[in-house]
Amino acid sequence: MKKHIVGVTVLCAILAAACAGVFTWYLLLRYEAGLLDVCAVQQDGYVQLVLDQIRLQGDRDDREIIENILGAMDASSNKYWTFSRDQDMLFVKDVLETNKYKGFTTATYYMSDSARAFLDGMRLDRVSHADITIEGKEYIASGAAFAYQGDTYRLCLLTNRSVLLDNNLFLGAKTELCVMVAAILILFVVVSTALAQKVRRLQLRSDRQEEAVETLNQSLDKMNRMFSQRDLHDTRTNLWSRETLPMFLSKLRGRKAYPMALALVQCSGEGAVRALLDMANVTLDRRVLRFKLEENLIGLLFVRCDLELALENVQSLLNREVFLQEFLLLSSGGVTKGGEGKWESDCTGSTV
Repeated sequence: MKKHIVGVTVLCAILAAACAGVFTWYLLLRYEAGLLDVCAVQQDGYVQLVLDQIRLQGDRDDREIIENILGAMDASSNKYWTFSRDQDMLFVKDVLETNKYKGFTTATYYMSDSARAFLDGMRLDRVSHADITIEGKEYIASGAAFAYQGDTYRLCLLTNRSVLLDNNLFLGAKTELCVMVAAILILFVVVSTALAQKVRRLQLRSDRQEEAVETLNQSLDKMNRMFSQRDLHDTRTNLWSRETLPMFLSKLRGRKAYPMALALVQCSGEGAVRALLDMANVTLDRRVLRFKLEENLIGLLFVRCDLELALENVQSLLNREVFLQEFLLLSSGGVTKGGEGKWESDCTGSTV
């Protein structure tokens, strides 16, 4: 997930922007529907005024209604009146259009399902409106049915929907709104992508830091082991610590590296210890292990060597400041003391 955070974020941002764009378009359509409904309500009031004007005189014939009232109304291809009696069309838009549709019935003119449903749903003396289609064009139709001189008439006012929606101010506001929403959504995607890239860079930096910390920890562990080994063994003087003596004895006895002898040499001070070790590096070979048992007490462990020769080697190291405290012969059967002192060893050689 960390590796693909940028791609996942971009995909999610695009999907979110697409959903927001669809929802915005849906809200815009609802806004247009609300605007058209307001226009339709205003149009209903206009129809009601014309209907009241027709009823002012109850002795007018069809021709007088058409010429004196409907003929005086403004009409165009986008907004016009229709007037019918029962199933006969009496007036459409103007005189020229009326002559064109002479002999037409309402069923012939209102051919679409929406138009016929609107016409059939008109109630007497009650103005209503609906969206209808005539000859492939969408109209907002407001109309009412009324009884006049024993006949049933239907008066309708039709307004082309595109005229209302194609208004320059409305189109300008709609375009500006769409541009603003599109800019916001694009900015959202760009900002989300930039933030995802920044997070990825921070993750990579964090990973590098973790790797560096891990490397440093490994180096620190290695150094700790090195220092630990240095505490057990001083490479400069080839001197082992006291804690390692039981381990050496155990392993040597496991390998049956006999004969073995341990010489405990006491020195008068640090200078005597250094002198002893310098001399031991010259006179003793690698089979002799050196241990610092106490501050000025040095243990010399002879492995698989002639015991008399070992004792002679130890005596060659002695002087006024260095003297032999004890010489222990180590074998599988136990310990043989070669002198007196406070150091003893058990038969296993695990402690001294």
